[in-house]
Amino acid sequence: MSNYVAVLGSNLPSEFGDSFETLKKCIYEIKTYFPIKSLLESNWYISSSFLDEKEPRYVNVGIRFSTDLNPKELIKFTSGLENKYGRTRKRRWESRSCDIDILLCDQQILPSRDYFVKWLKLDFLDQIKLVPDELIIPHPRLQERTFFLKPLNDLQPDWIHPFLKLKAKEMLDSLPLNEIHNIKELNAKNR
Repeated sequence: MSNYVAVLGSNLPSEFGDSFETLKKCIYEIKTYFPIKSLLESNWYISSSFLDEKEPRYVNVGIRFSTDLNPKELIKFTSGLENKYGRTRKRRWESRSCDIDILLCDQQILPSRDYFVKWLKLDFLDQIKLVPDELIIPHPRLQERTFFLKPLNDLQPDWIHPFLKLKAKEMLDSLPLNEIHNIKELNAKNR
């Protein structure tokens, strides 16, 4: 059985409700899918788009779970959920009603160390244009994005990145203050 952490995000409503409601329903489907075991949920967060602050703000939540699904089987399942909850893919990093990023699977580097390093070191302009043709684990932008690191730190702060050899907490603490201040925890009052 493998242990995964994923982060769900949304900044557009869907036919299922606003971003919060859409992600709640999506998490329920993940939790009740028979191969998924021991699902834990992080705090919920809201933040501006890292590309364009004029876009609607994103709601994010992390989940940690165990499963016998391999990464290819899991991405097939999560891609199906994204589609069900209204995800369209016209351009890279566009607004969306449901996005599920698989951040990690234990200490694995997939599909290969070389492929991971290629995407880790990819120039920003190439990141905007290119889309990987395979699932990359750990997510190659994990260490750069507060909306990944905050939920990861709620769920597994001592997880050590298998390539960077840094704990999740160390990666979060290394981000610029403006990035950390851009994300706020959602509570029952502002949901």
